[in-house]
Formats: sequence, C-alpha cells, structure tokens
Amino acid sequence: MPVHHDLSPWQDFLYLGGEFVNSVVYGRRDSYVQSGSDLLPIPTGHDFFIFLYCMVTCFIINWGLRILVIEPFAKRVLPTVTKKKVEKYAQAALEMAFYTAFFFFGYRVYYPQTWVWPSSQWWDGFDKGDTYLIDPDYKFFYILYAGRYAAAFVSVLMEHKRSDFIEMQVHHMVTVILVLASYSSSYNRVGGAVMFLLDCADPPLHIAKQFKYCSVKKTDKAQFWADRWFEIFAVSFIVSRNIIYPYCCWSALIESKRYFEHRLDTRICNGLLQILLVLQFYWTSLIFIAVYKQMKNGGIEDIRSDSEDEEEEGTKKIARKKKGKKD
Repeated sequence: MPVHHDLSPWQDFLYLGGEFVNSVVYGRRDSYVQSGSDLLPIPTGHDFFIFLYCMVTCFIINWGLRILVIEPFAKRVLPTVTKKKVEKYAQAALEMAFYTAFFFFGYRVYYPQTWVWPSSQWWDGFDKGDTYLIDPDYKFFYILYAGRYAAAFVSVLMEHKRSDFIEMQVHHMVTVILVLASYSSSYNRVGGAVMFLLDCADPPLHIAKQFKYCSVKKTDKAQFWADRWFEIFAVSFIVSRNIIYPYCCWSALIESKRYFEHRLDTRICNGLLQILLVLQFYWTSLIFIAVYKQMKNGGIEDIRSDSEDEEEEGTKKIARKKKGKKD
C-alpha cells in the first residue's frame, strides 16, 4: 500500500524498508510493473528523517560488524598482528561487504526497471513529471544509498589516516549531495545508473587488499591472489569508470536536452557528475601507478597507504639515527 500522510517518519521508514527487503529477497512486486498505483511522489517531508535513519543504520552495521566480527577474525588470519594492520584489513573487508551488498541491491531493485536502457528512457517523460513518481522499493534504495555514504564520511574520520584522505572525503561528500540532489530534482533514473555502475568494480579491489595484508612475501599464494584480484579490479574499473560512466555524464549533459530545458537543479546535478568524473580519472592514474609498480617489483602494493607507510618508516629511521648519535 502507498505511504499515507498520517504515518510518522519512522513508520514510513519501516514501510519503505519492508518493500525494499521484499524486492531484494523475493523480487519486485508485479504491481510495480503492471500499474502505477504503488508509485510514490518525491520528495516528501519525511525523506530527510528517513535519510538520517538510513545513515545511522549503516553506521551501526559497519562498526558493529567491525568490532564484533571482522577485527577478531583479522587477528586470527593476519601473519603479523598490529593495530594498523588490523584496522586496514577490517576496513577492506567491510568496504568489500558494503560494495558487494549495494551492487546486489541495485541488481535486484534498479536493474529490473523498465526504463534502464536505452539511455533515452532516462529522460522520456521528464518534462511531464513522470520521474517525480517512483516505486517504494526504489525510493528506499535511493535514500539508503545516500545514507550509506554519509555514514562512510563519518567513519573515514574515525579510521587510520590514508594518503587520499581528502579525495576520499570529497568523493563521499559529493556522492551524498549528488544522490540527494538528483533525488530531489527527479534525476533518479540516471542517478540509479550511476549508483549501480560505481559499485561494481570495488569488491575485487578490497578482496585484493585483504590478500595483500595476509601476504608475507612476494612469492606466496596470498600475494598471487592479491595480484589476480587487482587485475580484475583494474579492468572492471577502467571499463565502468572511464568508458561507461563518461557516457552517463554525456547523456545527462547533452542527450537530456532533447527532452527538456535544463534548470538550475539539473545543472547542479550535472556539475556534481563532472566532479565525480575528475575523481575517477585521478583514481585511474593511481591504478596505472600500481600496475607499473607490480611490473617493476613483482607484487601489487596498497597505493593509498604508501605515503603513510613511508612516513612511518622515515620516522623510525630518524629515531634510529638520533639514538645512534646519543650512543
């Protein structure tokens, strides 16, 4: 049943979440496809509260799994147990879990939509307001996606510092703003395409990291599988982020003009898409650096942690020199 105005934000959250879980587990309801009776207007007054509930839920799940499950497991499987190693392994494991889960959510909720392809269907009916009505499960998926990245923004502040800290926080902040802005301005069809696309390449990267942290030397099996998973990631990342994603940006910026006149809110969405595009090119450059190091040194490295490890090693060398002078 559709959400009624007399429901509280918490009741809306439970109703939409129930529809979302039903679609993920059992598949989308036939009524979503056969009629428009279940369609909900966007945005509504309760959406901000639902976003906060989603953010808190993702934050609790993330840190609950981390403290109760992942970190104890990491202490068992890591060859050398240090606080930094455990934190980095737990971070990689949880990011793998979240990216995989949301890619699966997108496959179950976004991919079956009738307007997924061709891209012209993202804009068909936009000027008539058709995109301001969406299914309950897709509405919850959209808000949950924003809540997930808002929780990730806070979590990064609590984790070990990495060399791309600023870029990662910019990415999370832009993603949250872009998701909420595209939701409010009914850019939700191309937004769903971008959300689904950006999650597909990351699981192999974080699997590779977990193998890397378990590696003792460059010739062991853990390093071998770290290299293979990174190669899968590199190919999928370049295809999804440097070929398909730019097409989405082109469709939003150019193709959409055939169907409606751009407004201020749609221009903002397009600008945020371009910022994300620049970040994709930046991270692609890091991939090429990693591939070069792999070919040169015989094993893939965690590029984002290089500077912090080098800094730590440099600090140790300075301390040893000072100690030697005192002696």
